[in-house]
Amino acid sequence: MSAREPPELHRPFDIVSLPDGGRAIEITASEAERDAIARRLGLLGLAAFTVRGSLEPVRRGRSAVFDARLAAAVTQECIITGDPVAAQIDERVRVQLATEEEADRRAELDIDVDEDDIETADAGIVDLGDIGVQYLALALDPYPRAPGAAAPDLPEDDGDDDSTVPNPFAVLKKLKDKT
Repeated sequence: MSAREPPELHRPFDIVSLPDGGRAIEITASEAERDAIARRLGLLGLAAFTVRGSLEPVRRGRSAVFDARLAAAVTQECIITGDPVAAQIDERVRVQLATEEEADRRAELDIDVDEDDIETADAGIVDLGDIGVQYLALALDPYPRAPGAAAPDLPEDDGDDDSTVPNPFAVLKKLKDKT
């Protein structure tokens, strides 16, 4: 994805002009967006993708918090058989958002917010759709396995300590003994 190309699920929101009471957020990906997200994440399919929550101001005009639930129906490829593996994703998304000026101020004051991720809003605008896709990527099973899929048979250890591969230290000991 180039710098000029928008992300697959582009949903920009302005945190600078966010009302005091915040606002409810609901992001639902269209079929074309789901197909693009599936290609980006290497999925066989993405049948549903929704992010629902709220965007609340923390420091009016400077920072906000996005607190939501991500729900998705994904199909991944089994790492052993290659068969489709369906999964339901239900994850909490919680991100602190800050303008560039607020992020700089926090860095100067060494404010550490270790419980949440912090995303800098370029010109006060943040893309909550792309943040949702990033959280989906983190929630995916890195090693999906189809039911009943077993790892390939590996050679069994017969318990014999006499390995056919020479012990490197034994080889060094023989060299030392020759001198």
